Amino acid sequence: MSATRKAKKSGTRKSVDLAKSIDALCDFQEDPKVHGHHADSELKGLFLHVGPRSMVWRYRRQRMKNGVRKMVFKSLGTYPEVDAEEARKRAVSFAGSVADGKAAPGKRDAVTFERAWPGYLEKLLRKARDKGKPPRHHANAVKLGDSLILPQWGKWTLHAMAQDPEAVEAWHGKVTRVHGPVSANRACELIRATYNHRAARDVTLSLDRIPTSSVQWNKEEAAQVALAPNDFKKWRTAWDDIESPVQRGYFLFCLLTGVRPGEGARIRKQDIDRKARTFTIPNAKAGKDITLPMTWQIEYAVDLALNAPLTSPTITMKGLRGMKRGEVRIVPRKRPHHEIIDPDLVFPGCRQMPSRTGLPMAGNALRHTFKTLHVSLGISETLSHFLMGHALEGVSAKYIAELIVVHGPALRKAQEKISAHVFGLLGLKLGSHDDTPLVPDMPTPKKSKAAATS
Repeated sequence: MSATRKAKKSGTRKSVDLAKSIDALCDFQEDPKVHGHHADSELKGLFLHVGPRSMVWRYRRQRMKNGVRKMVFKSLGTYPEVDAEEARKRAVSFAGSVADGKAAPGKRDAVTFERAWPGYLEKLLRKARDKGKPPRHHANAVKLGDSLILPQWGKWTLHAMAQDPEAVEAWHGKVTRVHGPVSANRACELIRATYNHRAARDVTLSLDRIPTSSVQWNKEEAAQVALAPNDFKKWRTAWDDIESPVQRGYFLFCLLTGVRPGEGARIRKQDIDRKARTFTIPNAKAGKDITLPMTWQIEYAVDLALNAPLTSPTITMKGLRGMKRGEVRIVPRKRPHHEIIDPDLVFPGCRQMPSRTGLPMAGNALRHTFKTLHVSLGISETLSHFLMGHALEGVSAKYIAELIVVHGPALRKAQEKISAHVFGLLGLKLGSHDDTPLVPDMPTPKKSKAAATS
């Protein structure tokens, strides 16, 4: 048996002026002896990698980051598309970005979307907490992230997404076709917000070129639906079918006051002042508490909820997998929502109700209805702004409360006019004694004065 000695590895190639020798390397490209890295003698760190099918310019440079020495690499293009002089220019430019700390991160250091996503979600939670409002935006973002965004972009680096906006644009079009234009816009807005949130903390991410730069946004129009006068009887019929007095009181309150759904659901007992005949919208959208006059009709809606018997929260299940057609199951809710167990809320458990009521219109549609009634009843634009909690154009928010006090009598008169008109359209009466009274007896202004003097 004869022993064989392993062949010695060839020594490291000497650096050469690639501008002069590149033509020769190109002529002998098919020779295996030529394959490999060829260093440039004019610029340290610049190499030409010769392979059987291509010749690629590459640059590598060491840098210190947090006390750790790292090597960064950059492909600069292929020959002959990029000649030696152009490769040197690109290498010098990349070296400058490395020195400034703005070079594109490598695969190990680059932040993926799924790593940046929790940071933005935490920002949404903090923002809602600072405003004292429920984190609805955070909840919607989590749903869109889990269902649409993360399955597609979770493993992509933010830098790669910014360098390929066409891919994001194509995905936006696909989501538009499958899930609708609104979901597509919201998903891309979340991608943009997550990128910007991370870019503020990562200098390697450009704010000039973002992943959604080429997205063709879908046109959206807010649904300005409202109850027509002929629709109030149908709404009243569906309202009567709601079993929960709390929910009936909540929707009647929203229709009578025009408050936003979330604002109505957050009203607490201490926000109702029966002596002053007012109610307060705490922490409204404008960021200030807004106090408005309370009519007898509005007070009835409040009492519907406050006088309701205590019941355990339940969930009605139907049409689920494994259930028979037409089967309905009512099960107790094991983990009640925060608003249900909060004893101070006037309308507990009504934050998510509009989609499950069976009413022809609910949510913001009741607010739009309230606004249309202002026009039909001749309510002035100024009073309408106050009643809806809007800030007047050119008026600082801190003066709104003072202006409401100044316009107090006119504001109360307008509120009473609207409440009486709504009750008339619904066929409701205060303190009626018909054979089938629609509402229980309530003290009217005249009765209250008589009781006070007796």
